[in-house]
Amino acid sequence: MWENRALLWKKFLRTVAILLVTSMLVSVIFFQQAVEAASEPRTGGSYYNYGEVLQKSILFYKANRLGDLPDDYILPYRGDAAMTDGQDVGLDLTGGWADAGDGIKFTHPMSYAAGQLGWAVYEYRQAFEKSGQLDDILDEIKWATDFFIKAHPSPDVLYYMCGYEESDHSVWIPHELLDYRTKRTSFKVDASTPGSDVAGQAAAALAIASLIFEPTDPQYAATCLTHAKQLFKFADTYRGKNPLKTLYPSGSYVDDLAWGAIWLYIKTKDASYLDKAKSVLPAKSLGGQHTHCWDDVSYGAALKIAQVTHDAEYTAMVEKNLDTWMPGGGITYTPGGLAWLSQWGSLRYASTAAFLAFVWSDDQTVGTASKKAAYHKFAESQINYALGDNPRGGSYVVGFGKNAPEHPHHRTAHGSWTSMLSVPSFHRHILYGALVGGPTSNDSWKDDISDYTLNEVATDYNAGFVGALAKMYDMYGGNPLENWPKPEDFRAKEDNLTEYFVRGWIIYEGYGTLNLMFQINNRSAWPAAMKDKLSARYYMDLTEVFESGHKVEDVEITLGQNQGAKLYGLKQYKDNIYYFTVDFTGTQLMPAEWELCEKDANVSIKYKDNCGSNENDWSYKNLTGPPDYDAVSFAGKTPYIPIYDNGVLLWGEEPLKNEPDFTYGDINDDGSIDTIDFALLKQILMGNSPANVNMQAADVKADGDINALDYAVLKSYLLKIVDKLPQ
Repeated sequence: MWENRALLWKKFLRTVAILLVTSMLVSVIFFQQAVEAASEPRTGGSYYNYGEVLQKSILFYKANRLGDLPDDYILPYRGDAAMTDGQDVGLDLTGGWADAGDGIKFTHPMSYAAGQLGWAVYEYRQAFEKSGQLDDILDEIKWATDFFIKAHPSPDVLYYMCGYEESDHSVWIPHELLDYRTKRTSFKVDASTPGSDVAGQAAAALAIASLIFEPTDPQYAATCLTHAKQLFKFADTYRGKNPLKTLYPSGSYVDDLAWGAIWLYIKTKDASYLDKAKSVLPAKSLGGQHTHCWDDVSYGAALKIAQVTHDAEYTAMVEKNLDTWMPGGGITYTPGGLAWLSQWGSLRYASTAAFLAFVWSDDQTVGTASKKAAYHKFAESQINYALGDNPRGGSYVVGFGKNAPEHPHHRTAHGSWTSMLSVPSFHRHILYGALVGGPTSNDSWKDDISDYTLNEVATDYNAGFVGALAKMYDMYGGNPLENWPKPEDFRAKEDNLTEYFVRGWIIYEGYGTLNLMFQINNRSAWPAAMKDKLSARYYMDLTEVFESGHKVEDVEITLGQNQGAKLYGLKQYKDNIYYFTVDFTGTQLMPAEWELCEKDANVSIKYKDNCGSNENDWSYKNLTGPPDYDAVSFAGKTPYIPIYDNGVLLWGEEPLKNEPDFTYGDINDDGSIDTIDFALLKQILMGNSPANVNMQAADVKADGDINALDYAVLKSYLLKIVDKLPQ
C-alpha cells in the first residue's frame, strides 16, 4: 500500500514538474510570439523607410544651428546666425541650437535634447553605424556640447539663455537676421543665483557625450567629462531652481541632479554618484503618467538606476510609469491610437515614452518579462502613428511620407521677408525631418503655421523620436537616401520667387522728360542676408542724342525723393549704350519687414532740346505705371534693370556685348570654370602669371582691368552666391 502511494507520489511530482516546465516553455514561447507579433509590419503589410526618416530627423538639427556655419553648408538656406551671442558679457557664446521655431537659445532644453540624442547613441550605436548616420548624429551632439563648454567659462558659472522672449517674439524673421533685429542678451546662473536644474541637465548631456565620444575622440570625451563633473558639483553645491524669467521654468531640480549623477556613475563607476542619484531621487518619489522630457528627467534617471542596480523598488516604479502608457493604463488614447498626454507636443511625449519602452523591453536582465512584449508593441504603434498609421493616413514628419506637414511653425523654413506669418503663403524651404507638435486628443490636426500648438517644432520634440527611430531601423531596416539632400530640393517651385530684384514704374513721361521710380528688393532666403551695398543700373541708348548733334552732357539725370540712395552716371557701357546707377550703399536692406526689405528712389531723365527718347532703352522694356506698393506682389519686377551687390551682378540682364570667342573665368580654356581657374587668377594677381593662360578670360568682370574685384566675382560664382559671370 505504501509502495503504491510512493509510486503515485513520484508520478504526481513528475507530472507537476512536467507541467511547470511546460508552463515555463509556454511563457517563453508566448513572450517570443508576442514580441514577434509586436514586430510585424505596420498596418497594410509594408514597412516605412525607417532609414530615410532617421536620416531626415537628424538633419532637422542642422536647420536650427546657430553660429558660424561653413560656406558649403549642407542646407543652402542656412547661414551664419546669432554671431553676437556673448558679446554683452565679453564671451564667445555662439553656436548651439535655436530652441524651436523661434531664435532663442536655451541651455536647459538644449542639454536635454543633446543628452537624449546621446542616450540614443549609447543604446543603439550599431543602428546609427549601420544606417550611416553615426557621424551625422555625433556631429550634431558635438555642436550642442561645444556650446555647453563655452557657456561654462568657470566652475560655478553657466550661461543658460541668449536672447529673450519679448525681443525675439516681436519679429518673425530668419535666424540669419537675429543680430540685426533682436537683442541677444546673455543670462547666467552662478553661486548667488543657482540653477541646479539647468546645470544638472547640462552635466548629464556632457557625461553622456563623454561616453559616446570615447571610441572616436577620447580627448574630447575627457573634456566633456571634466565639465560634467564641475557642473554637477556646482548644481549640487548651490541648490535651487533657476529663478530668472524664462520660457522654460523648471518644476524641480532634483530630477536633473539625479539625471546628471546616474550618467556620471555610468561613465566613472564612482559609487558616490550612484548614491547621490538614489538619495535625491528615491524610488518612492516616482510615479504619475508623465514621461521623460526636458522638465522631468526622473523617468529616464529611474530607468538607468534600475538597470545598473536591479533594485526592485526602482524597477517597480519604472514599470508603473510604463504601465500608465499602455491602453487602459490611465493615459488618454485618441480614437486613432495615439497615447495623448498634452496638447503641447503630443507626439513628442508619445515618441519619448516609446523610446523608454524600447530601452526597457530590450534589457533582459531587469524587469518583468511578461510585460515587455506589451511595452514593445506600444512603442512601435506610437512611432508608426507619427509616420502614417493614423486617421489622416499622413505623416507628422516634414518632408517624409504621405500628406506630410508643409507649414511648420518655423521662421527660417517659412522665409518671410515682411516678418509676417502670412507672407508668403507657402514655405520657401522644406524643414526635413521636423516632428511637428501633433494632433489633438481626437486626432484632429491642421497644417497651419499660425497654430503653434499643433505645428511647433523643437529640438526637444525630435530628441526622443530619433532614438525610437533608431530602434525601428535596427529591427526593420530601410535605406537612407543617397546623395541627399540636393540644393534644388530646398527651393520653392514658384518661378517668380526671386531673392534680389528691382521693380520699376513710370511716374511721368512727356516733353523730353521721364520720371521713374526704382525699388530695390531684398527677399533673400538662400540664405537670408543683410545687404548694404546694393545698387541698380538703368541702361540707356543715346543714339538719337548723338545723331541730333548733342552730347552726353545734354542728358540730365537727377535724383528725387529716395530712401538712402545716391546717383552715379552716366557711364559708357558699349558704343552708344550708357547707364546710370542708383546706389543704396550704406543703407541696410534685409528680408525682415516691409520697411527693410525694399527701398525706393525717384529719378528724372531730361533731354535738352527734347533731343532723345527712352523708348529704345534696354531698361525701358516692360515699364508701366503707376507704382504698386504691395510688398507681397512682384508687380513691376523687371530684369532689364539689373541689381548688383558691391558692383557684382546679382540678378537681371545687361545689354548684350559682342560675343567673345572665350568664356570669362575659364582662364585655362579647358571648357569649365572651376577651382583651377581660381588658383590661376590668384597667381596672376600676385604677379606670377602662369604660361598658356587666357588673360582676357581673367578679366572676369569684363571691365578692361584684372584686379581684386575679378577675384571676388569668381569666388562668388564658385560658391554659387551669383549664378552667372559676364558674357
